[in-house]
Amino acid sequence: MDTSLDTIPENSPSPAQAATLKRSKAWSKRNIDLLCVLGAIIAALIPRIVLALQLDMVTDEIVYLYEGKLYLPLLKHLSFGSSLWVKPQYNYEHPPLVKILMGISMAFNSLIGHPFNELFAGRIPSIIMGTVLVAAIYLLGRAPFGRPVALIAALALALSPWMSYFSAIAYLDMTMTAFITIAFLLTWHATRRPQLYMLVAVFVALGAASKYTGVLIVPGIVLYTAYYFFALRPYMPKEERPTIPWAIWGVTIITALLAFYILDPAIWVSPFGRLTHSFLFEWKHSVGGHSFFIAGSYALHVQKWAIAYIVFTKMSAFLTIPAIFFVIFTLIQLVRFHLRKGKTNLRTANANAYIIIWLLSTLAMFSLLNIVVGTHYHLPLAAPVAVAGVAGWFMLFNWLFRALSNKVPVEQAPSTIYAPQQTRKGARLAAVLLIVLIGLLSAGPHLLGLVTVYGGEGYTTEFFGDNENNVLQVAYIGYREAVQWIGSTQPGVTQVGLIATAGTLRGSPQVNWFHYNAAITTRYHLAEVHPDDPKTIRQYRYLVWPKHLVQRGYALPTNFHVIHEIMGGNTIYCYILEANS
Repeated sequence: MDTSLDTIPENSPSPAQAATLKRSKAWSKRNIDLLCVLGAIIAALIPRIVLALQLDMVTDEIVYLYEGKLYLPLLKHLSFGSSLWVKPQYNYEHPPLVKILMGISMAFNSLIGHPFNELFAGRIPSIIMGTVLVAAIYLLGRAPFGRPVALIAALALALSPWMSYFSAIAYLDMTMTAFITIAFLLTWHATRRPQLYMLVAVFVALGAASKYTGVLIVPGIVLYTAYYFFALRPYMPKEERPTIPWAIWGVTIITALLAFYILDPAIWVSPFGRLTHSFLFEWKHSVGGHSFFIAGSYALHVQKWAIAYIVFTKMSAFLTIPAIFFVIFTLIQLVRFHLRKGKTNLRTANANAYIIIWLLSTLAMFSLLNIVVGTHYHLPLAAPVAVAGVAGWFMLFNWLFRALSNKVPVEQAPSTIYAPQQTRKGARLAAVLLIVLIGLLSAGPHLLGLVTVYGGEGYTTEFFGDNENNVLQVAYIGYREAVQWIGSTQPGVTQVGLIATAGTLRGSPQVNWFHYNAAITTRYHLAEVHPDDPKTIRQYRYLVWPKHLVQRGYALPTNFHVIHEIMGGNTIYCYILEANS
């Protein structure tokens, strides 16, 4: 007698129905993932493209774009032994990968008939990599953080004025940040599929080949790997314990070194000599220092707390404060877990440790940089802070829910470690509303900053009210906007002095501020005027004086008065001065 039906509840689906339901759920999840990642990409692309079209040339872009134009012919003619790779005036202290990408972008733009202006074309690699970072947070973060946390963190980064600004200009840092962020996100997956460690190595190499400071992510990757295999593994059931992949780790180290060598054509001829040449420059720069304005004063070297100060200034308090709560709360949970006194399960302990190690190791390693030319030096900390902040919100609301309802926490699936997991219809609606609320709290302030702060760079946390003037060095200048304002309000003016340190605007004949602003340089007589040259300053009736020079000790001349300020939010980018009558 067939008794198979005896073991199946009356309302249970048949095996065929169960298989269909399973396929339907999988299809639904794929659609959700597709919608989420497309939404995150669109949210990232729009502000980055708008800013890239809007922003005037920023100081260091002159250097990087020129190198992009220089390195491409060297590659084309296989001139790897050329001294141009290592000449001081050609930015040899930074590896060439990102600058080569800029050169390729500008060359392709020229090849297809200049659909974009050259400055925008040079910025395209940063736009793309800033967007890739956002997509990676969701796609690679679903497993460790769960879909709700990964999506909201991705949106918070997509809409961050800080991230958007540096994704919209031709700098090295956003590309480096994207590569090392992907490397760390892949590390979670590599502990379960060790072959992926080779891919982690490639992305670390890409980060280091973009900017040498990318290697500072390595200690965090090593620390999480060690934690997983040596601290967490003993807690797993014996049949589930992974084999320690010693051989793969050895191959991974070789892969990282080989990939870095391949990705840095500047060192192909003499790797040790040329790397030493670059590192010595970095060492001397570190010893000599670089002036930077922070917390109301400027200095040649920054303290180790500077990284925390910068992140708390440039990211919303609705992310940084929950991130602090997350770190404190989960550290206590982890200690209790390892003392076998808490109720935290293995899966949650692993996820908590992963985020904490990412955040604290990045904070510790990048705090070692004793010179900070700009806030972009600490962009790698933005992603772990965003993830920890969003996870902190979910943990806080879950704790409040349990406290108010006397609910006992239950073991959760990987996708809902931090987000609520409900089955009843009313409870599901409440969970969705909670996700929306946390999304508004986490990403809303950044969106508000994007739409209210011109240029994005002047955005600061709620504590400083979008006012960098007495807090951090203002990175954006806005010469073009200032000259346009003079032209629209002071008819007949043809001569304007642009205050800048030596070489800031002139650059090279092929790449300089005047070249990329030809539309206004043909209408006005504009010149680079140095702030420590009072004789030349007196020859002009109108001056454009950057705020960052005032912050660094170059006071406004007493024989001029301010007639206008170019601003983003409450941050002054530059002053427009008129000589006293």
